[in-house]
Amino acid sequence: MKKKNSGFTLIELIVVLSIFALLLAIIVPSLNSILGFRVQRAANSIGAALDKTKIEASSRLVGAMKLEYRPNDGYYISYILDRGKIEENGDDIIKTDQDEEKIAPAKTSISYFVGGQEKFLDNRNNNKSNAIVITYDRATGKFLPLMKTDGWEGFPVLTKVKKQNGDDSYLSGMQLGEDQVCSKIVVKGGSRTRTITLMQDTGKYKITAGETS
Repeated sequence: MKKKNSGFTLIELIVVLSIFALLLAIIVPSLNSILGFRVQRAANSIGAALDKTKIEASSRLVGAMKLEYRPNDGYYISYILDRGKIEENGDDIIKTDQDEEKIAPAKTSISYFVGGQEKFLDNRNNNKSNAIVITYDRATGKFLPLMKTDGWEGFPVLTKVKKQNGDDSYLSGMQLGEDQVCSKIVVKGGSRTRTITLMQDTGKYKITAGETS
């Protein structure tokens, strides 16, 4: 009795590989298109958040934007607002995590530049949350240095600070230092890159395709 050969013939193998190559040619552009859309949407969301933050900062005691990475989840934008109101115990009513919005999945890469050095919000996947807080000078509209993220939750510092005449100079104690101004934010996904360049003195920004020097 002859043994039945259950292997692939050369012609069958060529047909299978051709189908695989055809499917790959269809899937890869579609995947890049999806990733490109996500990158553009994330960059636009950051730009819109900067616009909103500038308005809030000029009209409130505190108006700040938090850009946050959450492990295995993605990137979020929220706002920190002090409406200048006082609670019965004399503490300020300061709101965190306002209007929270997810802007990108975890597979997207978002980095920021401080002093010419690139830093990644996901800390290169060390499985820890990380965030930056951006705000504007209330009087001039220019970008202020990045702010601490560990002092905002619960406001153990700010709720004990007695502000007089609506003075918001106490914010300087929450800033990381004059050399910690964010100059740009870079969003990457697949083959797409969008760069949000922040102009410190004017408080303006621009979104461009690709990376800028």
